[in-house]
Amino acid sequence: MENNVRAVTPLFFQQALTDEVKKITEDLLFCTPKGDELVHLDVFMQSLPIPVFESSDQENENLSSFEYENNQIDPIFKCPWCTVKIINGDIPGINERQVLNVAICFGIYNDDTSNQGHREILNLIQRVYSRFAIDPLLDKQYTCTGEFEWALQDEDTHPYFFGAISTTFKMTGYRRENKF
Repeated sequence: MENNVRAVTPLFFQQALTDEVKKITEDLLFCTPKGDELVHLDVFMQSLPIPVFESSDQENENLSSFEYENNQIDPIFKCPWCTVKIINGDIPGINERQVLNVAICFGIYNDDTSNQGHREILNLIQRVYSRFAIDPLLDKQYTCTGEFEWALQDEDTHPYFFGAISTTFKMTGYRRENKF
């Protein structure tokens, strides 16, 4: 007999949402700053990875901060990427459903001179919205409330483009034990 018991926690929710974003974007390909290949979106939980040098040469260890920044090892510029961030949560009562506020953030690279990379960001936002507008249930245990907000970056950051969509999910809370 298969055991279908699952833990319902914010951490497991975040993993399920990360996996879902990977699934709904798996057919999309994006440019990279290297310009020689098209790649799938990298999806991370909560934060981008900490930048590290790919080489272990002694000279890399002695770079000034200016040189460090100009080597563009900052993961913000290693596009395309997505982060699935838990912003905060609310537990209104012991037996109440927990509310989780999340933001799904995107960064892409598009060096086309038409400066229209925002279109790719809007497409990603629309895919997330469509997925949960059509079926609000995630992993058979988390429910999207249907309240969404999204935004694009304010500044011109060509050839890098950024945007995010935020929403709220609910998950079951604990049930009090009855001693009788």
